[in-house]
Amino acid sequence: MLAFSWILNCLLVLLSVAFFTLFERKVIGLFHLRFGPNKVTFLGLLQPLLDAFKLLTKQNLIPYRANKMVYHSAPHMALFISLMVWLCLPMYYLSFRLSYSFVLFFCVGSLIVFPVLLAGWASNSKYRLIGRLRSIAQSISYESVFRTLLILIIFLIHSYRIKRLLSISSLVYIFLIPLWVISTLAETHRAPFDFRESERELVSGFNTEYSGCYFAFIFLSEYSILLFSCLLISNIFFGWFLSIRWLLVVLGGLFISFVFIWIRVTFCRFRYDILISLSWKTLLPLTLCFFFLYVSLRLII
Repeated sequence: MLAFSWILNCLLVLLSVAFFTLFERKVIGLFHLRFGPNKVTFLGLLQPLLDAFKLLTKQNLIPYRANKMVYHSAPHMALFISLMVWLCLPMYYLSFRLSYSFVLFFCVGSLIVFPVLLAGWASNSKYRLIGRLRSIAQSISYESVFRTLLILIIFLIHSYRIKRLLSISSLVYIFLIPLWVISTLAETHRAPFDFRESERELVSGFNTEYSGCYFAFIFLSEYSILLFSCLLISNIFFGWFLSIRWLLVVLGGLFISFVFIWIRVTFCRFRYDILISLSWKTLLPLTLCFFFLYVSLRLII
């Protein structure tokens, strides 16, 4: 029953990711005063499924000098880890509940950087090596800020369960939303921190030689992590207010994803040195100040 619940969760997540790409393209089209996908069936509703079919049926071209085992395992590992992260959220259709969902998120979330590491090294290409190093440096830089904020949330709610957030008001730590959103954008490599996209304009970064279903696996893993991050923000900061109906929590996550798309079409891309200095010189000291402030107030009160 546990395996069936996880497989059902994976299928629903992948289906949500497929239609989220349509939602993103429609919203960006509205911002640009154009239609977006509208030719395939009614309003282009089947466009994501046909795009997935095209990618899954294309031929995979493997570089001659690639490390075959690592080359094949990296996309599968990325997709598997991104689907495992979804077990941390309290899903109402699953047959089990986790008492230490934050701990699972710490363990599984820290593994996301390894598929990027392996994919950038597998084909023995210097361009992919440079893209891999840039992506890993960005992830590690903002991982410190993100994990510090997460430890602070755990300290304030006195629980390792994400479901506990649905019964506790977040007005105490509502001021952490800007830091959380910025670190989430950088962790998921979204604009204005989308250096994976900027590298695709040149050589495509760490996934240069991936095509067909392997490219689809990497793409699905990126967007599933993005959707998970939106629902996590909805649970952490608005779960107590939206806990009356589970559908409202989902709509809250959809609204957060709309904000992410809005940020993408509004702000210009950061320069890479500004991106790294923003993490270590601004966000991390500010996060530590909030951490010591909240801990001190908690101990005094």
